[in-house]
Amino acid sequence: MAFSTIQRLQSRTGIKDYLSVVFRRWMVIILSFVSVMLSTFYYAARIPDTYESFSTFVIEEQTSYVNQMVGTPVRSLNYYEGILNSRTFQEAVLDSIDTTIFTAHFPKYTRENMLEFINGSLTFRKTTYASFLHLTARAPTKELAYALASVGTALFRVRCLEVTSEESRRAVAEIEKQLSLIRNNLEQAEHDFRSFSDTTGQIEEGMTPELKTLTEAYANSLAQIGIKEADLDAEKKQLSKLERKITPENNARSPEYLQLRAKLRDLEREKMRLEGLGIRLSGISTVDREIQDIEQRLLKFKQTGRSPLDPATMHQWQDLRKSVIAKEGDLELFKRRMESYEKSIARYKKGNPDILSRSLELLRLKRSKEVYENLYTLLLEKAEEERIKSASSSVGIKIVDLPVMPHKPVPKNQTQLYLAGLLLGLLLGFGLAFLIEFNDTTIKSNDDIERYIELPVLGTIPHIVHNKRSDIEIRRRSSKSHKGMTVTQYPRHVFNFDGDDSVSTEAYRSLRTNILFASPDKPLQVLALTSAGPSEGKSLTISNLALAYAQLGKRTLLVDTDLRRPVLHHIFNQQREPGFTDLFIANPDYDRIIRKEIRSNFSLISSGIFTPNPAELLGSHKMIQLLDYFRSHYDMVFFDTPPIVAVTDATLLGTKMDGLLIVVKSHSTDREIVLRAANILRNVGVKIVGTVLNDINLSHRYSSYGYYKYYYHYYKTKKE
Repeated sequence: MAFSTIQRLQSRTGIKDYLSVVFRRWMVIILSFVSVMLSTFYYAARIPDTYESFSTFVIEEQTSYVNQMVGTPVRSLNYYEGILNSRTFQEAVLDSIDTTIFTAHFPKYTRENMLEFINGSLTFRKTTYASFLHLTARAPTKELAYALASVGTALFRVRCLEVTSEESRRAVAEIEKQLSLIRNNLEQAEHDFRSFSDTTGQIEEGMTPELKTLTEAYANSLAQIGIKEADLDAEKKQLSKLERKITPENNARSPEYLQLRAKLRDLEREKMRLEGLGIRLSGISTVDREIQDIEQRLLKFKQTGRSPLDPATMHQWQDLRKSVIAKEGDLELFKRRMESYEKSIARYKKGNPDILSRSLELLRLKRSKEVYENLYTLLLEKAEEERIKSASSSVGIKIVDLPVMPHKPVPKNQTQLYLAGLLLGLLLGFGLAFLIEFNDTTIKSNDDIERYIELPVLGTIPHIVHNKRSDIEIRRRSSKSHKGMTVTQYPRHVFNFDGDDSVSTEAYRSLRTNILFASPDKPLQVLALTSAGPSEGKSLTISNLALAYAQLGKRTLLVDTDLRRPVLHHIFNQQREPGFTDLFIANPDYDRIIRKEIRSNFSLISSGIFTPNPAELLGSHKMIQLLDYFRSHYDMVFFDTPPIVAVTDATLLGTKMDGLLIVVKSHSTDREIVLRAANILRNVGVKIVGTVLNDINLSHRYSSYGYYKYYYHYYKTKKE
């Protein structure tokens, strides 16, 4: 769990990792940048001078109605560019210009080449003003640029006039065709309207004059009823408010009081009816006396303790009662009148059931006639406009400025070109650097091993700078030819750890310390070193590691079990025979085979005589006996084994060891090969103690291990 957490943290890419890529691939970045910049300078130096001359046009606004009717789009910049790029226009320019101007600069140009040049030279450009355009001509000489601009401007206006005139003629012809059709439709619509109107009579808005009169009277009555109801409601509220002053409270009301109120209302209505019939009562009539009598009796119901009712209030009460009764009668009369109108309208509609459909048909015919009239008038106006336009010479475009002879070439914008080259060079350089880096699947750092192989790194060995003259020349028979020989240069750089505190020796001491603490409960005594492939430095690594252990005073034995391509006897300048294979005979002479005290506390067993079956020897029972002998006589035993992927020797031997270390060469070993080697060992139960990353680069501080060297020298100085 802890290891997976560390792996997850270390897998994050930081700024230091990107800087490391940049410093590792600095040569790619520099070469890409220099190549792009040199190409940019060369291109900028080869850009020929270009002269520019232009004229200015103003485009008049065009109506779109006729254009839409005849299928011609509204004129835009594309419209004028189409005329400018047409072959007819370009041939007219070529025929009008003096070809000697062309031949002076382009002596081998044919007519087709000249037309292509004109096509690329003449262009339209927008200005800061919406309706203004520049007709621009560019050429390698100022004379040619001016000639193309002048001739192009004059011919362009003529060509626009021709195109516009043709469009106007087609528009007039199309309008006249439409006029003929609309005229026939208009005559037919007028005939239909008159015929239907004569047959049906005066019908307007769905009704005859009689029905219209009834409908208007009904509407007026309805409006009057609304007004009278509102007026009556207001007076009733006022009367109710006044009666609360003279009527008893709710708990004092009696049936007698209510009967008197109802009788008073009936008497007043009767009086109003008689007066409405024209019967005028002289003096105080019987009805008036009864009304006065009931009023007095009602006043007796007034709550005791109140002041007497004053005459003004009494008079207002009487007037309000009369007014309410009069308005109720008037409202009733209007309601009966409205009912009469409703019955009359219903009888009329019943007697004329198709009046609505006839009215709608008449309105439709009238609208149709009006539409054709308006359209016919509009087409007449447009036809006249097009005739005038066809005779005019303005054609919607006017020349504001004529071209002038240019005095100096157009600026080449070399600064922008250099900036673009600079950016492109940097982008290409960094892009190639990171592309190469991310496509490089070799192991480069501890993070790569822990991320992809999932093994701890016990040591990192820096690149050892050595004298190549002291390299070992190992001659072996070629694997491709039985007769040929191959020569391999192998470094012979073993350290004297007594008094040597260089970066390399400190790296081996650190590896030694990590191995001591790799298995604290059961210390490692017999350890094998191997690698995924050849030439990864395992033999040199195990030699110096064994010497580092010997420095501690431990009896250390180094055994060369790489029986196919042994190296250790070359490194320590010893004889190959007798050696490890001689131990498998009966009663071997250990004292003769083991080369003791090559250095203090350090012994060596070379590979011995060549054997055709090294795997059988390493997997035999005799091998277990030899290991028991080594354990009993030495504190630490190291075995140098062949690469894992090539042969099975390391796998067979690793199952008998206390542990096994895998040596990985930085920037050389592919991670897939290392992973396959680790899986092979895991599958057979070999205990992999960890890995050793060999040949790392300490050349600069921002590399993955640059701080190793920095901190080493820092603490060395403090110690001194």
